Amino acid sequence: MTNPPPMPQEPPAPRLPGPTEPPREQKPGPARQPDAFAAPADPFAVVADAVDGMRDELAGLADQFRRRLLNDRETRRGLDGLLAELDHAHRAAEGRIVQPLLYDLVLVLDRVERVAGEAGRDDTFAGSVAGELLALLEKYGMTRVPVVRGPFDPATQEAVSAVAALSPEQSGDVAEVVRHGYRMDERVVRPQQVRVYTDR
Repeated sequence: MTNPPPMPQEPPAPRLPGPTEPPREQKPGPARQPDAFAAPADPFAVVADAVDGMRDELAGLADQFRRRLLNDRETRRGLDGLLAELDHAHRAAEGRIVQPLLYDLVLVLDRVERVAGEAGRDDTFAGSVAGELLALLEKYGMTRVPVVRGPFDPATQEAVSAVAALSPEQSGDVAEVVRHGYRMDERVVRPQQVRVYTDR
């Protein structure tokens, strides 16, 4: 006698919770809020951040300006030194080249004035030439030592002769200017030649 074929087995049914077993609950995760409902940023914090950024930028600019100012001062100091050296070289060249020429013009002016001042001779041409030569000398910085009546000044004058004083008060005073003196700036190029009163 043959055995009947085995019956196919059905898969086991899912296990349902029993009356005593509570259903499992899934723990909900943190709910993500949409961006529209995100909390707005603190405006004071935003302003504070902006102010801090501006403060840092201003500090950098101030440091850059300070360094630039120091560089400009050094450059200006060097430029002033070069200008002083140039002025010194110009004056030295003037002393070597221009001054001898001006001194020669002074000698020419002496002769012209001597001719114009000769007794009994009225020479307006010589007088006008003397005036032009004097203006030319002054243009290049050589000025005439002023004629001043009073005590003899050895810094600007040279005594060439003595004149008997008419009174004791006149002793030591300038009696007459024989030849004009000249200076360039404060330096006497040629002293004024004078006669001086003396009580001897």
